[in-house]
Amino acid sequence: MTSLSRALTIRLSLLGIVLFTAFIGAVIAFALITEDPGVLRNDVTSQMIQQSARAASGSAVQVEKTAGLSRIERASPSLWYLVSDGRSLVEYAPELRPTLPIDIRLDGPTIAAQMRIGGENALAFDVIEKDGSRIIVATRGGQPGWDLILGYYLRAIAGSALAISVVFGLLIAGAIAMSVSYIGARLRSAAEAAARIDPKAPRGLLPTEETPVELMPLTTALNAALDKIAGNMEVQRRFMNNVAHELRTPLTVMRGRIDALPNDQVRLALTTDVSRLTTIVSSMLQLARLHSTELPFEAMQLNGIARAVLADLAPLILSNGADVALEEEGERRSLIEANEATVRAAIANLVDNALRHARAKSTIVVRVIDGAVLEVADDGIGIEPSDRPQVTEPFNRMSPNSTGAGLGLTIVRDIMAAHGGTLTILGRPGGGTLVRLVFPPREDD
Repeated sequence: MTSLSRALTIRLSLLGIVLFTAFIGAVIAFALITEDPGVLRNDVTSQMIQQSARAASGSAVQVEKTAGLSRIERASPSLWYLVSDGRSLVEYAPELRPTLPIDIRLDGPTIAAQMRIGGENALAFDVIEKDGSRIIVATRGGQPGWDLILGYYLRAIAGSALAISVVFGLLIAGAIAMSVSYIGARLRSAAEAAARIDPKAPRGLLPTEETPVELMPLTTALNAALDKIAGNMEVQRRFMNNVAHELRTPLTVMRGRIDALPNDQVRLALTTDVSRLTTIVSSMLQLARLHSTELPFEAMQLNGIARAVLADLAPLILSNGADVALEEEGERRSLIEANEATVRAAIANLVDNALRHARAKSTIVVRVIDGAVLEVADDGIGIEPSDRPQVTEPFNRMSPNSTGAGLGLTIVRDIMAAHGGTLTILGRPGGGTLVRLVFPPREDD
């Protein structure tokens, strides 16, 4: 996965390095262009001589030639230089000694000084402190290579370059942090707006007022896609609602005509088929209403609703020969904010599912915990863990021999989503299934 912040940081860092390198190059180029060539060469040669000079106290001055000074000597037929500590003197090519423009004591102490004479016969004269002694270094005619010249300048500007690099690095780091923070804030704002979109009405509500120009194509495309999805969902809801409404009357008429058939075997078979069609149509209508209307909520006791549903389902429970027990644990007087009709439908669907998949003489337990959690447990065949994520999808029946419509758990899922609660399907240690509904607590509790 590509990180936008990381990519931006790398690119800005590389840009900073390139700009800093270009700046250093420009400084060196400016110095080389504006400097007198003779003075520049003598400066580098004098630096090489100073590095080679040795003036230990009590001994004669020496020049231990470095590789750089040796290269200059080989490349410079007109090279002359002199090193003196006032007591001893080392001179290279004394026959090429120029006429000095001022009277310089080469055999005694002198004050620290630096003098540069440009032109055709450029001369460099330095008095420096070396090894606790003051020595004189004078030179002319050196021809150092460009590598030595560049090295000299880089060493000369090292301190300034380090200070500039620290300031420049801080500026680049600040710019990176601000840029990443700005882009991250805009992306988080868009993500938060997307999270607030109602899944039941996903219209294009992503903000465009504060969206950066670079993100506008993505935001616009997402808004258009959300509008299309919302339109398709609305068409699907109207279709399901219309189909369910249109089928209810023909099914009722058909059921009346089937009941009048004289053949008991044919009548029983057709009644079973019509009952299944009626269940499917009723479930479709219930889903359509869930998605197309705003549910009214009020405070109510989940314990009381569970008792009422089981009382309504008593004939169905008796006809299936199952035992159903209601258990109430914890605080029984707690209230939830809910829509009573849909909560009743959810509990009824869970009990009906349990009855459909229960074994003979099985026991179904409806348990209410602290007035906000409802569990329906059976000892039936159970649901494999790998199949549990799919059982809440529409028309997904848990058994090929089931007579249900495959919409019961879908309806329960959507009811819990409308309440802001959760639906969890679990297995039981001794076999069977446990379905848990968790309703959110009331805000004033």
